[in-house]
Amino acid sequence: MKIIDRYILKELVKFFILSVFILTLVLFLDQLHFLSEIILNRGVAVRDVLTLLLYISPAFLALTIPLSVLFASLMTFSRLSGDSEIIAVRAAGISMYRLMLPVLILCTFTYLASSYIMLYLQHRGNYAFKNFIFQVSMRKANFEIKERVFNNDFKDLIMYVEERETGSSVMKGVFIYDSQKNSEPQVITAREGRFVTDPDAMRILLQLKDGTINRMADKMDRYQLLTFDTYDILIDAGEGRGEYAIAKEPREMSVRELKNRIEGLKQEKKETFIEEVEIQTKYSLPFACFVFGLFGAPLGIKVHRSGKRGGLGIGLIIVIADYILLLTGQALGREGRIPPVIALWLPNILIGGLGVYLLNRISKETMPFEFMVRLSDRFVLLTTWFKKR
Repeated sequence: MKIIDRYILKELVKFFILSVFILTLVLFLDQLHFLSEIILNRGVAVRDVLTLLLYISPAFLALTIPLSVLFASLMTFSRLSGDSEIIAVRAAGISMYRLMLPVLILCTFTYLASSYIMLYLQHRGNYAFKNFIFQVSMRKANFEIKERVFNNDFKDLIMYVEERETGSSVMKGVFIYDSQKNSEPQVITAREGRFVTDPDAMRILLQLKDGTINRMADKMDRYQLLTFDTYDILIDAGEGRGEYAIAKEPREMSVRELKNRIEGLKQEKKETFIEEVEIQTKYSLPFACFVFGLFGAPLGIKVHRSGKRGGLGIGLIIVIADYILLLTGQALGREGRIPPVIALWLPNILIGGLGVYLLNRISKETMPFEFMVRLSDRFVLLTTWFKKR
């Protein structure tokens, strides 16, 4: 039995690694447009792009690992059944349940890996990705200010620059209308100014030299004229450029941070559906490794007549169905229409239930879901017909 277990496990691992590589590559290619934009428009180095890919890889792997378990289980048992190896093994008195041991081993390791990624890496990667983009924007902010044009790139701040030194961040002849929060509207003029970034504090400072501040105070009843040698303005970049929010979002929080936030929101009598959905996602998505492994093995045995293309086609159908269920559950859970626990665990319950049913029927030598096999056969025939045309 150890030989059979090693043989099946070897096939599972081979298909699993291949699936992880292909699916992750597809997700990376989906970000190609965004990466191209930041390289061309913001002057980001290739090394920085590789850093960004490293930051978003945990979020990608959290999705591709469970899906790869499905494809590995489906393709492995489809091949074994197609080569009549399943018949030979069962003729030797080995039950279908016993053949699931290698699948269980793969599911256990992938579940642990996926759980570690979801609980410890994904939220850190998401936050590091956002911080990196923000810091890139801070480094490039001074290059986006144009000469002799009223620039309104920042919220509640209008800036006019008379001249900019070539190859330098120094701006001369600066005129600013500042109406940011927690301050009276004021007009500032300065001989020169420059942006200073503080990546650790996630902020941008505009340092001005040799200027004046014209301010209307006390509800326009009093006029103030101030002069300064140096004056710093804190730029509200987080709100002015909505994509660079400083505060953590639920997807960028650990389970402990989410629970603390839920307690705070409950004390304020506010809804906590979004945070609860995010917590359930961290636990339900890794568990899908067991669900997909249980579902893919018996399904693969019955689709072997359609070959690898038919198995791949059915695998894609299952992936799309699960993805739709997951997105629908998250949307309904965030809106509070259904409890977050049900919203996030329903796909696992449905697909897992089908997997148990399939496994039970296969063990009794019956043909479950014959229509899926016929659908797979039609898919292969249609593909062949188009090739001939």
